Formats: sequence, C-alpha cells, structure tokens
Amino acid sequence: MSNTPRPHLVPVYTAARGIVEGPSIRLSEGSTTLGREDGTGVLSFDGDTLVSRRHARIAVNSDPWRVTVEDLQSKNGTFVNGRPIETLGLVDGDLIRLGQSIFVVRWRSRAEDPASDIGGRAPMQGRMRAEIERIDPHVRRVLMYGSEGCVFDDAVAAVHRRFNPEGRLWVCDDATFSQTELDEALHRSNTVVLHLSNTSSGMLAHALKSPMAPVIVTIPARPSEWGVTVDDAAAPMFDRTVRIPRLTERREDLLGLLQAALGEDSPPLTIDLIETLLIYGWPGDVTELIEVASELRIRGAGLDALVTELVTPRLRGRRTGRLPPEDPQTEVDMRRPLPSKPDLEGLLTIHQGNVDAIASVLGRSRMQVLAWVCHYGLDEEGS
Repeated sequence: MSNTPRPHLVPVYTAARGIVEGPSIRLSEGSTTLGREDGTGVLSFDGDTLVSRRHARIAVNSDPWRVTVEDLQSKNGTFVNGRPIETLGLVDGDLIRLGQSIFVVRWRSRAEDPASDIGGRAPMQGRMRAEIERIDPHVRRVLMYGSEGCVFDDAVAAVHRRFNPEGRLWVCDDATFSQTELDEALHRSNTVVLHLSNTSSGMLAHALKSPMAPVIVTIPARPSEWGVTVDDAAAPMFDRTVRIPRLTERREDLLGLLQAALGEDSPPLTIDLIETLLIYGWPGDVTELIEVASELRIRGAGLDALVTELVTPRLRGRRTGRLPPEDPQTEVDMRRPLPSKPDLEGLLTIHQGNVDAIASVLGRSRMQVLAWVCHYGLDEEGS
C-alpha cells in the first residue's frame, strides 16, 4: 500500500453526533456529492435540517492531488474557513461547513492512526507521536519545544513512560531550587524535567552533564531563540528533539480539548461559536484555550447554550487565514455578522434584555437588534 498522502475529510462536528473524534474519510477520485439525499455513514447529515438534499460537490483529481468544493445552490450555503463560497480549491487544513456539519480537509497516508497513549488526529500530532515512539531507555536527553502558551504535560509524561518507566518525574517549575536539590533528584534515577524559562544556564549545563538520570528540557519557543544547540553533529546536546504542534495545526483536535476543559456538564456550543473557535488564530495556544473555556464556563452558567458573544471581547479583531494576509478570500472576521436565535437568546439573558448593550456587543444599531428580536419571536416570549 502506498504511503503517499491522499485527501481526506476529517469529521469534527455534526448535528446528530455533536463533537466527532472518529477516523477520517478518504476522498475518492472523481466527484462526491454531499447532502441529505446522497449521504451515507458520517456523511449522512442526519438531523441537520440546514443541509440541502444536494448541498455541495467535492471534486478530486490526482497527479498531483487537487481538491475543489462547489456549492450546488444550496439554501444555506457552503462555507470554507468561515467564508461563503461558490467554487474553491482546497488545501490541507481548510475548514468546510455545511449547515451544522464541519469537516477539516487533510492530506493523510491513512484514515486512522495506530492506537497510542498519545491522542490527537492532526497530522502534526502524528509526527510528534512518531518521534516520541522512537524514544527508548537508551535515550537520556530530550528537548521539547513549542510556541508560547503550549502545554507540555502530556508529551512529557509520554516520554517519561518510554525511557524511565520505573522512575519518578521530578519537575522544576521555578527558579528557586538549588544545585543540591538538582543533584539529589539526578542521583535518585528520577526523570528530571527542566523548564528552560525558569532554569539558569548553569543548572541546565549541570543537568545535561550528569550521566545518571534522564533529562527532559522544555522551551516555549524555537530552540535557536534561546541559543540552544539541537543538531550540532560534533557534540549534540540532545539525543532527541520533539516539537509540540501549535493549536492552529490541530483543528480536528480542538473541540475535544475544549470539551475536556469545559467539563462534561457544560451547555452545548452553538454552531456559530464552534466555527468561530475553529478559525480563530489562538496566539496564546492551549493556555489561551483553557482560559476561553473558563470564561465560557463562568459567563455561560445557567444558559441553554454557549454563544459566541460570551467570548467576543477576547476574540474581536483577530484575523487568520490559510493563505497570506493579502488574500481577502481567506481572511476571517471574528465578529459574527448575524446572530442565530440561541445566540440572541443568550445575549438577552446576559444583558438582562438591554438592547443597547447587545447592539454595542454586535456592532449593530438598536433598531437592527429589535428587528432580530421580532424576527425570532423573542418579544412574544417575553424576552
């Protein structure tokens, strides 16, 4: 079987199943029609009344692989990275929404990754997983790096299980520990974890020279920005280097991470909020995701659904795109132009029916908000 990457659709969210974490769907050469009339399996769009009978078509050509999506004059439109489209060529990582169903386009060599204690469906997560799987008890020095705001905990634990399963983790997460404490940890066959942002260069050099315990060094940036040597063939500082993928490289994993941070008893997310979070740039990486989950949990307490406007102050003005910024087709304005009924109900609850406050949040006039309230019949419900 060829290991050449081929285009796949990775289901992220559907109306019937909610957050989806299953395998991807390989796209066959030729045309595939998406809609309630033609769908089967994950692509059946059960319960998604916003999807037309024949909603969109995906065309796949090989040599080289090219994928195009075309809207078939559907009632509610087809969206790529938050923008309505008629016909558009797709690239790896693009986000497609039909009604309340969302997919990520990926070029993958297989539909499903082998079972592992390291989760995640994104290709970059798979590369990290493969690098960690190469680590064995003979490896003694591992460098892990990621962007500002990334979280190392799961990857550190996975590396520790592979090269020191009988030992304990000794984590230095502040700059107050002494060399005596470090020596004690090194001589007890612990796995010593040093966060470079909290460790002096002298302590780092001392730990790396010790022949005793395995050492993991984490850096919230590229190694070169810290003056750390990674690939010096004459005197390598580390046996293995592991890069933690950015959250924006893990679109298909993001909702699962968010749900874990929210907790199982949280209200459901509206489709507007889901799409907004999936196309957001996440400059603060996973740490920011955890902060957003906390805001949603606190501000959304008592609501029937979590809406975009709960986190609009944080997301407003952020733009991201899959191509260079000068391409206006791929820019995404994080302020939603039209609230859904659940969004508007949530805003009315949050602002206690204050139409002026809601207009300010949405950047629209008071009369426009009153028109939406009337359109959705919320005035008749006493909202």
